[in-house]
Amino acid sequence: MEVEGFMNKIAEELNSYPDNYWDFKGITKSGIHNIGKYPATMVPDMQYQLLSVISKHLNNKNITLLDPFCGSGTTLVIAQELRINSVGIDINPYATLLSFVKTHKYDRTDVCDAISTIKSNLKQESNFPIYDFYNIKKWFRDDIIKSLSQIRHCILLERSQDIRKFFWICLSEVIFKFSNDRTSTFKLHALPKEKIDLIEDKCIEYFIKIINDNSEHLNYSNTTSSNIIYGDSSSIINNKLKGKFDIICTSPPYGDNPTTVTYGQASILFLKWIDSKDLSCSRELLERYTTIDKISIGGEKRNIINTKNIKSLNEFLDKISLKKQSKVINFFEDYYISLKNMNKCLSKNGYLIMTVGNRSVDAVRQPLDDISIEILESLGLKLVSKFNRNILYKNSPSRLPFNKNERSISTISQETILLFNKMED
Repeated sequence: MEVEGFMNKIAEELNSYPDNYWDFKGITKSGIHNIGKYPATMVPDMQYQLLSVISKHLNNKNITLLDPFCGSGTTLVIAQELRINSVGIDINPYATLLSFVKTHKYDRTDVCDAISTIKSNLKQESNFPIYDFYNIKKWFRDDIIKSLSQIRHCILLERSQDIRKFFWICLSEVIFKFSNDRTSTFKLHALPKEKIDLIEDKCIEYFIKIINDNSEHLNYSNTTSSNIIYGDSSSIINNKLKGKFDIICTSPPYGDNPTTVTYGQASILFLKWIDSKDLSCSRELLERYTTIDKISIGGEKRNIINTKNIKSLNEFLDKISLKKQSKVINFFEDYYISLKNMNKCLSKNGYLIMTVGNRSVDAVRQPLDDISIEILESLGLKLVSKFNRNILYKNSPSRLPFNKNERSISTISQETILLFNKMED
C-alpha cells in the first residue's frame, strides 16, 4: 500500500503542471549540454524535473539509474547533478565518447595545460601526415583535409587519453561546421559544389575557440559515478551489468535508424577522424558509412514471435503495406527484447521513465506509446502516468515527401512521457 501511495503522489505531482509546461518553451540547452554534435537530444530541464520528482519519493539514499540508450548523455549529466549514480549504454561509439566527456571528472589545471600545449603545437607543427580514409574528398575539400589533419596530429601528441577524448569531441564540432555535408538533415548528403566552394577554411581558429569555450563547461567537481559502456544494450544487460537499478530513464529509438533518425550517419564523419585507440569500438565498424545504423535496434531481419499477440501493433500493421510491415516487425521484435531486458534489471518498486514519439509509416501514425504500454504491462509493469509534450525545437523539417507526386507527411511534433512502476520482482 505504501508503494501505491508513492505512485499516486508522483502521478498527482506530474499531472499538476499547467498545459504545455513540459514543452519548456523559451528554454534552450546551455553549458555542458551544448558540447558535441548529436541529433534528437533530450531536453535537460525536462529530465531534471522528472528525475527530481521520482527520486524524492524513493526511500533510498543511494539511488542508481540506467539509461540503455544514452545518446548524448543528457540524462546521465542530470543524474550527476542530482547525485544519482548512473550507467549509460549506447551502440554508437560517438555517443559513448560524448557521454564520457560530459560526465568525466577532469582536473582543471591539467585541461588548461593541455589547451596551452595544443595551441602552441598548432602554431609550430608544420610536418604532419595528411590523413586519409575512403571517399574523404567527397566530404572535405583538400585545404580542409590539411587543416583537420594538423589538428588531428596535435591531438595525438596529447598523452592523457581523457583529455584527448575531450579534444576529439571539440574536433567533431569543427568537422560538423567545415565538412561538405548538408547538416540540415541527419543523413549524409553532400552540398552542391557552389556551396562547397564558399566554405572558408578557418578550422584551426574555430577549433581553438571550441576548446576554450567547451573547457569552461567540463565537470571539475562532481564525483558522482557515471559508468559509460559501449555496445548493444540487451547484450550488456545480460552479460555485463551486475545488480538492479532503482530508475531506468531513457528515450529509445522511435523506429529503425535508416527510416527514422540515422544516428550512425550523423556521427560517422566525426568517427572517421578519431583515432581508434580512443574509441570503444573496432575500426571495422567504421569502414562502412551505414554499419552503425544497421546494427542498431531493428536493423536485422526478424520473424514476428514475441510481439504476435500485441493488439495495438497488429492493428497498426493491418493499416500499412506489406512492404513496410517487415521493417516495422524487425524493429518491434528487437524493441520487445530491449523492454524485456530493461524490466529484468529494474529493481522491485523501481521506476521506468520513457520518452517516445509516434512516427509515420506509410502516412499512418505508428502508436509507439500504446504499443510500449501494452508490452510493458504484459511484462508486469504498472503505468503510473502518461502525458505529452510538444517538440518546439528540431533539426528536421516539419513535413517530409511521402512518395513522388504524392502528398507530404508530417514528422514527429509531439513526444509522450510514460512512467511505469515495477511492483513485483
